[in-house]
Amino acid sequence: MVRKFIIFLLDTFFSITTRREITGIDNIPKEGTVILTGNHIGILDGIMVPTIPMLAKHPNLIVVVAEKYEAVPLFRWAVNNLNFMFIDRFNPDIRTMKKVLTQLNSNGILVIAPEGTRSPNASLIEGKSGSAYLAAKTGAQVVPFGVTGTEDSERRIRFKKFRRLDVKIRVGAPFKIPPLPKINREEFLQKYTDEIMCQIAALLPPSYRGVYADHPRLKEILAAA
Repeated sequence: MVRKFIIFLLDTFFSITTRREITGIDNIPKEGTVILTGNHIGILDGIMVPTIPMLAKHPNLIVVVAEKYEAVPLFRWAVNNLNFMFIDRFNPDIRTMKKVLTQLNSNGILVIAPEGTRSPNASLIEGKSGSAYLAAKTGAQVVPFGVTGTEDSERRIRFKKFRRLDVKIRVGAPFKIPPLPKINREEFLQKYTDEIMCQIAALLPPSYRGVYADHPRLKEILAAA
């Protein structure tokens, strides 16, 4: 009941403050284990997740939230009642990772930003290997998405002038990562972290592609498209 109330409040907030355009939502598999991976450009990105159609009603939606927000009572209350998880981004958080793996293996859908933190200038920064590891470990389908319009700088400017944000979310086609090998794991994880990040970059305008703008794999994806 509390979860539905929080989602209702968030949905009302975004209906008033944003104009959202979501394309490719049908690319998200309706069954099975799924990891949604996207860029992170503003505080609104994560807050918006439980209001997106299909995700709002998913019985096993998994979202990990930076540990710093646990000290904010309102955030802590919302995260706990939405059944999301706090994660320590700077130290090995084995307990949380085990919980994520358990939920994923129960047909869960995880929404995660591989960068691990908000980009300071809205363009992609180097991705971390956690998403690739979880996908290889669980056999989950990876679904990339790109977000524009939720930059913190843009939010401050528009909200001060009582203007709505123009938010666009593009969802790409799902793909799978091979099982985690027993040897050369670092090289494997680097390769597939780059794959995930380049798939995200391909869904973004050129100015958002950041450190992946000239990556050979991104050029292959764009050429194929």
